[in-house]
Amino acid sequence: MKSILSLMVMMFWVTVYSQDNFKLYYEETATGFKILADNEEYSPVSAKIDFRLENLSSTNGTNKVYIIPAKTKRHTITDLNVIDRKKRIRLGYESIYNHGNHNQKEYDVDFQYYLPFKKNSEYWLSQGYNGAISHKNENALDFKMPIGTKIYAARGGVVVDIEESFSKSCTTGECVKYNNFIVIYHADGTFAEYTHIKKDGAEIHIGDQVTAGQFIGYSGNVGWATGPHLHFIVFLQKLKERKTLKTKFRIGNGDQAITLVEKEKYKRTY
Repeated sequence: MKSILSLMVMMFWVTVYSQDNFKLYYEETATGFKILADNEEYSPVSAKIDFRLENLSSTNGTNKVYIIPAKTKRHTITDLNVIDRKKRIRLGYESIYNHGNHNQKEYDVDFQYYLPFKKNSEYWLSQGYNGAISHKNENALDFKMPIGTKIYAARGGVVVDIEESFSKSCTTGECVKYNNFIVIYHADGTFAEYTHIKKDGAEIHIGDQVTAGQFIGYSGNVGWATGPHLHFIVFLQKLKERKTLKTKFRIGNGDQAITLVEKEKYKRTY
């Protein structure tokens, strides 16, 4: 195929998660170019692409946010067609991307989560939703528990991210970059993060399917923490931020579900 004349390609990459498992690229076609994506992640990925086009038109119009399904290769983002072959062509784009569906708004608001610890164990909820210490404007929960306490999946899903390499901690926000965590993607498009796990404390791997109540790792006191605890959040992932969500947890014998209250102690008996 004869190359299209006067092509200038400019690419700029800004990522939120590692780009090792996600790739944007283009191929030349008979009418111009095809923009493609490979997504090796275990969740959908949202990509915001700002095209810089000259003498090219997109089959997706002015759409800028694209959702690429999990474990997908050669997913078509858009076709770019040459308008006038006698004129110069320029193709450039700037992109950011992240786990999840940026456009998602609906989820299972009535889902009943397991308490994230061992059966017949009991722990204080030291900080609740919109807590005054570090949860302002965030729907997050802190379960006070000793370092090395076994933690269990509150809901089934697929493991999409793990960080367990850090051991440093401090009581200020500057240590958030040292947080260890496990992130699990749920069937309704939400994610759960289990934060402050101990160094090398994950007992599952990226890509593992886990069930509710399954042992997944050990709690710790790593990253931004005022003491040993498990920080737990459920969220919808947007391109640049998380929308944290309030959830209902099974209590008693598991036959009722409530929104947990700060400074209360909860026991899992199911």
